[in-house]
Amino acid sequence: MNDTFTLGILTLGQSPRTDVEPSLRGILGDDVRFVQRGGLDGLSGESIENLAPVEGEPGIETCVPGGNGRPKGVCVAKRHLLPRLIAAARELETQCDIFFLLCSGEFPALKQAVPRLIEPIAFIRCVVAAVARHSHLCVIGPESDMAAASTQWQPYAARVSTAVSSPYDGKERLSEAARRAQASGAEYILLDDMGFTEGQRQLVRSVSGIATLNATSITARVLRELI
Repeated sequence: MNDTFTLGILTLGQSPRTDVEPSLRGILGDDVRFVQRGGLDGLSGESIENLAPVEGEPGIETCVPGGNGRPKGVCVAKRHLLPRLIAAARELETQCDIFFLLCSGEFPALKQAVPRLIEPIAFIRCVVAAVARHSHLCVIGPESDMAAASTQWQPYAARVSTAVSSPYDGKERLSEAARRAQASGAEYILLDDMGFTEGQRQLVRSVSGIATLNATSITARVLRELI
């Protein structure tokens, strides 16, 4: 592996994402240099609040640095975020060997504007389909995403249920989501947010007793093949 390999990380919120770096490092190793940019970089808390969706408008949950070094969840309107993401992606493109979106969602306009950007959702779907095509999948993710989750994941599993927990909600709420997944009879769990860490995956696996997939871990393992 080339010890000067540079991996670009495009986050929806503010960079650097120190919360997910250990999970990525655990798979990618220490010889990869990370360069990070975020769609909300450079904005004050008040400016970010002004990007919140209006009533009835879909929002996207992401994070900014919070107190005690822990990330804090925020919700912004996609129409406000998209042009900032495109600008950040174009900057990364000039600085990295490869670069990817730290999000398990789909942004067609972003991909069209910056075609070399890797969107992990393409291979996350393949992994989920490979193991859960004939099984019951429970998707755990932020409340803002769960209304559409069943429809989005139905083509890749025999049955889909959901449980709400953001990566930034804390251990107790994530444990409760794991118990809900267990009670639903799920055979597999998907942590459908790139903010979930390997430690959180292990927590959900331990509480639920169910094989748990993490979008972040899946992405890192695929990226490893490109380095």
